Amino acid sequence: MPEITTDPMLLGVTALLAYLFGSIPFGVVITRAMGLGDLRQIGSGNIGATNVLRTGNKGAALATLVLDAAMGGIAVLTARWLLGEDAAQLAGRFAFLGHL
Repeated sequence: MPEITTDPMLLGVTALLAYLFGSIPFGVVITRAMGLGDLRQIGSGNIGATNVLRTGNKGAALATLVLDAAMGGIAVLTARWLLGEDAAQLAGRFAFLGHL
């Protein structure tokens, strides 16, 4: 665990923004944008890439998979670039929690 050197207020903002970014339902966003219907009414009702694939659109499923996987990395890299290692670890944890 790195030494905490970032201002606690900035860490709180980082945690909140990472959580919100992690909670973006890319499966729902992509299927709605492509006119594939309400993903929660298709197949298992899950909003993940496997259920997006059940719509028959492989491109939408791949985009969902890539964006879901990348959201944590983007949060971590952005926090590390702007604030440091302590914020990066916090951002990763909260992006994961938001994705749940």
